[in-house]
Amino acid sequence: MWSFWLRTLLVAGGVALVPILFWFGSGPVAGLTVAVACLAAILAYQFWNYARLLTWLGRLNGEASWGDVFYLLDKQTRFGHDRQQKAMADMEQMRVATSALPDALVVLDADNRIVWLNDAAERQLGLSQARDVGQFIYYLLRHARFTEWLTLDSYNQPLQMKSPVVPEQTLLIRMVPMPRNQRMLFAHDITEVERVDAMRRDFIANVSHELRTPITVIAGFLETFGEMAAPDPAAFQKYVHLMLEQSDRVRRLLDDLLALAKLEGDQDMKNETVDAPALMELLLNEARGLSQGRHEVELLMTTRAKLIGRTEELHSAFGNLVSNAVRYTPPGGAVTLGWTLTRSGSAEFSVRDTGEGIEAQHIPRLTERFYRVDRGRSRATGGTGLGLAIVKHVLQRHQGKLRIESVVGKGSLFTAVLPADRVIPDSAPALPPAPEPAGV
Repeated sequence: MWSFWLRTLLVAGGVALVPILFWFGSGPVAGLTVAVACLAAILAYQFWNYARLLTWLGRLNGEASWGDVFYLLDKQTRFGHDRQQKAMADMEQMRVATSALPDALVVLDADNRIVWLNDAAERQLGLSQARDVGQFIYYLLRHARFTEWLTLDSYNQPLQMKSPVVPEQTLLIRMVPMPRNQRMLFAHDITEVERVDAMRRDFIANVSHELRTPITVIAGFLETFGEMAAPDPAAFQKYVHLMLEQSDRVRRLLDDLLALAKLEGDQDMKNETVDAPALMELLLNEARGLSQGRHEVELLMTTRAKLIGRTEELHSAFGNLVSNAVRYTPPGGAVTLGWTLTRSGSAEFSVRDTGEGIEAQHIPRLTERFYRVDRGRSRATGGTGLGLAIVKHVLQRHQGKLRIESVVGKGSLFTAVLPADRVIPDSAPALPPAPEPAGV
């Protein structure tokens, strides 16, 4: 501010000095003439600046008082302040948004120094906003493949590597060019994609393994028949029976694979009224037919409530639980089916058996495809390894869940829980509650 007033005083003094010199040198008339000329020049200069100011303020016609000028200046100042505030708010919003992204973002300069990073970069790459800004990134991420990839300076070739912070996490890293000769390092977590891909590879391997054995057996018998000059009728009947068993095993496996594919591909489920009591009676008859009198099979039904869902799918899921219980329960054991409502209004279909039971470490994996506690025993009983996977998918489509309880040496309890909003309440009086079966 003081420089402005000093400059003003110097200009005023200079303008006053010139007429005085002319006054004493050439007379009063010359001095007054020079003074008027200086004042006219100053006024012209001020009017010129005034016109420039009006043009800048948007008043091109030049018709404005000083009050208008001050009003326009104040308006322009407030407009600039509002724009600045909006820009700051947008920057803060962008900072919050990028910080909340699940993917790691790191901005690098031309020398690969860290300019900025978000919160995910701290979690996934082990970097720190407070500590590492300005540092060379290859000093902090000491990974041979990363350093080699960084020197390639290629924006088209991504890098897949393990997280230096969470070794179980797999990251896909890309580089994106930015203005001012900067670059953004983008790290995406593909752990789930890798897990799904591994499951797909395991699934293909398991299907191939499950199909190879029966096809090899059938092909071996056919080769034997081709080498026989005169097949022995008794041996022929025996081999044909074994071939039928193996072909039936292939058929069951393909049926279960098609059922799983249908469940996963059909996103829009058409609901219908499921007559659950009638389904319970059907399952009871199927269990007794599968048991052939080797087990004690009974149904404990405390409600006649119906369901909203798909009868075919629920029959398949409940039937898998029933067939598993019968197949894995030794002769003389008991299989108990249950249909009841809980106090919260949800419906439960349960299958309790007195088989050998399942060790606790196997229970979380029972619904995985082709997972077997005892592979040899499962194949001997005719299982495909897909039954409980089908149960899980059916229940998920009905917003339900499968609860598994088991005690080794005492048996197992499988319970399919359906939510209350899929239950059609029973209008008839409820049946008396069933006694708690012995076992689990």
